Amino acid sequence: MSGAKRILIVGGGISGMTLAAAAQLRGIDVVVVEKARPQDQLGTGINLQNNALQALREIGVLDECLAAGFGWNTITTCDASGKQLDKRELPWKLEPGMPGALGIMRTTLAQILAKRSTELGAKILYQTQVSQLEQLDDGVRVTLSDGTVETVDVVAASDGVYSPTRRLVFGDEHAPFYAGQGAWRYTIPRPRTLDGFTIFRAANGLAVGALPLAPDLAYYFILESTETTQWFEPDQLPHRMAELLSHFDAPEIREALDGVHNGGHISFRPFDILLMPQPWHRGRVVLVGDAAHSLTPQLTSGGGMAIEDGVVLADELARTDDVEAALTAYGRRREGRVGPIYENSLRICEIEKGNHREGDDGVRIFVDSFKLLADRY
Repeated sequence: MSGAKRILIVGGGISGMTLAAAAQLRGIDVVVVEKARPQDQLGTGINLQNNALQALREIGVLDECLAAGFGWNTITTCDASGKQLDKRELPWKLEPGMPGALGIMRTTLAQILAKRSTELGAKILYQTQVSQLEQLDDGVRVTLSDGTVETVDVVAASDGVYSPTRRLVFGDEHAPFYAGQGAWRYTIPRPRTLDGFTIFRAANGLAVGALPLAPDLAYYFILESTETTQWFEPDQLPHRMAELLSHFDAPEIREALDGVHNGGHISFRPFDILLMPQPWHRGRVVLVGDAAHSLTPQLTSGGGMAIEDGVVLADELARTDDVEAALTAYGRRREGRVGPIYENSLRICEIEKGNHREGDDGVRIFVDSFKLLADRY
């Protein structure tokens, strides 16, 4: 029985590139296909908690990420005026002297992961997509958009919440659904007083989260609840962002409001979420990252879960020559890990949609979930 010696990863995002690096480190040859160009990577900021930092250290990029981002250790809750209501230390640190969490630009993280994967020998094909998959008894034959054919032992679908690969292999039965919220995200110069994760809550139920990303950069996000999905044209974004921020008088938010029309990256995305039932594989095609589980962002753990997926899948593939057993073990390990974080994040989302009548309970769920994440993945 032959194990996974060569794999093809569909999608060069966070989960895909983490898997690429982790697999190469374990002696598995990797081909990554990514439909975009390297310079087309999108996104604002991302928060990585201790669990993700452990995984980044395992693939050899932690120091570079720490240098490029902003480490933080506290969660502060304030009212709309900026008055502090609660402040808590993160319940763990990677080791003495290390931050409990890290804010970093998504584009920066993507560049670091791609560089590491390439250094380790992964082959990355940009502007390339999968045209056809044919499951074989002992592998998968993949036809690419440029006409080339790759025969590999495993295909990992890391192509996001709307994964074409998932739809191709699993059908349309499991589709993401709207969680009733969306996020406004706004990247600006970091206010001097912002040195940890801060949540500002207004009396009308609106909340603004603020997170440092680098010594000179931060991003703010606003969660807006609506019954139906919203979409906005680019020229509508600054006006709507300013309207939402106007409910707050905190100095850190007034500073952000002053710059809404003067630069800074503003985006809006509705939360379409998904938690695939087990098994996460069909034949030798396996789901990774958002293709398997897309979370609401209340626990800032979607990226961390995706990073963990990559390391765990590589670990299981290298552990045995039985590919079916490896893919099954990967799914079982991830089910017990991802499930509670998915559910807790959605619980906080539901609390927020009720205008924070259970706001204190939301903070408790938040902190308790951080403790869960301290466990080894």
